[in-house]
Amino acid sequence: MSAARLAVFAGYFGLLGLWLAWATVFAPPRHPPTALVLSMATLPLLLPLRGMLHDRRSSFTGMGLLSLVYFIHGVGTATDASQRVLAGLEIAFSLCLFAGTVLRLKQG
Repeated sequence: MSAARLAVFAGYFGLLGLWLAWATVFAPPRHPPTALVLSMATLPLLLPLRGMLHDRRSSFTGMGLLSLVYFIHGVGTATDASQRVLAGLEIAFSLCLFAGTVLRLKQG
């Protein structure tokens, strides 16, 4: 497995694990149900997984674009002092995912 794919999967599973922990342990939502928050945050990550496991370029392209949504969410959440650490982790994982997808797509 190449370094680019390792970066992709490290960022991917980091984001997935972070969102599972964020919505259930660290900062569970008060008003919307936790299941709704989890499904809206993690289901988009699950869509391109099969294609990435089979090394399909279109899946890596879609995941790279999707990682930018998580980056934007992390930047917006970083303004809240109580969630700054979680937002920093989300930014780091999404940047790792984005860089990995770009490197993987450049490999051809």
